[in-house]
Amino acid sequence: MESNNQDEMTIDLTKVFENFLRTFKRMWKTVLLLVLVGMVALEMKEILFFNTTYTSEAVFVPSTDLEDTYYYDSTQTYIQKAKLVDTFNSILTSKEMKNIVKDVLNVNKIPAKISATQVENTNLVVLKVTAKNAKDAYEVATAITNNCDTLTKDAMQDVSITLLDKPTMPQKADATPSYLKAGLMGGLIGLGASALLLIVIALFRRTVLDKSDVRETLGLDYVAKIPYVEKNKTNNPGLLVNGSFIRGDFKHSFHNIRIKMEQDHRKNKNSVYMITSTVPNEGKTMVSINTAITLGQKGYKVCLVDLDMRNPSVEKTMRYANIHRTSLDYLKDKDVNLEQCIVHIDDIDVVFGSDISVDGSTELSKPRLSHLIENLREIYDFVIVDTSPLYMMEDALLVAKHVDSAVVVVKQDYATTTDILDSVDELHETLPEIVGVVINSYKKPFYSQESAGGYGYGYGYGYGYGYGRSK
Repeated sequence: MESNNQDEMTIDLTKVFENFLRTFKRMWKTVLLLVLVGMVALEMKEILFFNTTYTSEAVFVPSTDLEDTYYYDSTQTYIQKAKLVDTFNSILTSKEMKNIVKDVLNVNKIPAKISATQVENTNLVVLKVTAKNAKDAYEVATAITNNCDTLTKDAMQDVSITLLDKPTMPQKADATPSYLKAGLMGGLIGLGASALLLIVIALFRRTVLDKSDVRETLGLDYVAKIPYVEKNKTNNPGLLVNGSFIRGDFKHSFHNIRIKMEQDHRKNKNSVYMITSTVPNEGKTMVSINTAITLGQKGYKVCLVDLDMRNPSVEKTMRYANIHRTSLDYLKDKDVNLEQCIVHIDDIDVVFGSDISVDGSTELSKPRLSHLIENLREIYDFVIVDTSPLYMMEDALLVAKHVDSAVVVVKQDYATTTDILDSVDELHETLPEIVGVVINSYKKPFYSQESAGGYGYGYGYGYGYGYGRSK
């Protein structure tokens, strides 16, 4: 039992570390910015607030006889000598002494800081006068040394005060600004703040990294993972499985999706599937198109329908320009028939979306949507419907009323599990059957034993309009 708990803890820690690394890769510019801000802030502090000071020193020897001028005589008690030095120190920094200095220098406020300290194990007293300029420090120190006898005669009888070192004009500042040190310190502070921020995000930001998250955190079936590939590594902008320069591992991902949908088709007699995601840019359109193509290549009669009214992207991804009628035309105009909207491309039929963004909830609430889906159901083995993201408007939920099941595309380490769960819960209320989750843009976590799968695609056109959550 203890071994199992340790294993769970190890998994949690490795996932936190994985989150930390991914967060750093995603936010490295922020880290760099914080480091630069820290460096600039401390550099400016050094420039604006560093106070250059000068110190003039004098050394006194208070003693009761000449033999005891420089060090303590062991025959005399330590308490007596300590009292002697303390008394002299207090005279040097007393209010009376400061008043004398003011009179000598003819000022209302002494332009310096005065301190007196004893050299350890001796009766040497070091007077330090620190000011913003060398002249003030020297003049105050000189005024004190010239007038200390005036006060010590009355307060310290039978005591001789020897001036061992006279005050001198300071030749250089006590310290100079260290811009290099300030910059390094600021950089370290910025780096520390960045590390703390990344750790907090790694600890509290929960996303989907692998299939165990799909099953354990989301409580959904895992369908397949689509590996990641950068856009500049392919000459096919839409990364379609029937395009050129497509690796077999990428095609195999959609082979797995096809098998899962075939199983669901045979078992539950489902034929109309919506493919959606939680938020924009998770790659749902790419998954919709390639799923339809893969089913079509197997010999099924397949129709792909673009019902993302706010950002229809099937046309952009497939690079098809010769479109006469769209799904929007069918929904708005009862005189438009289905045949006018269907375009045959290679192994599938496609009903493209309009290139005009509209209020999806209004158009998808029309009775013609039901007619569209039912007509397609009668003709095709599989109908693949590309819909809007779940977490934005109610568009996808309106489509869900007319389909048989759904596939949810989750981009790895993108949407939070909280948002995904909220979206799926809403979808479940309308559509009880969900085939499962496809993980897109998959990169193998360092702790995972699975194969990364080679190539894939983090694909999705940017949503340039203002999606807003509506319930």
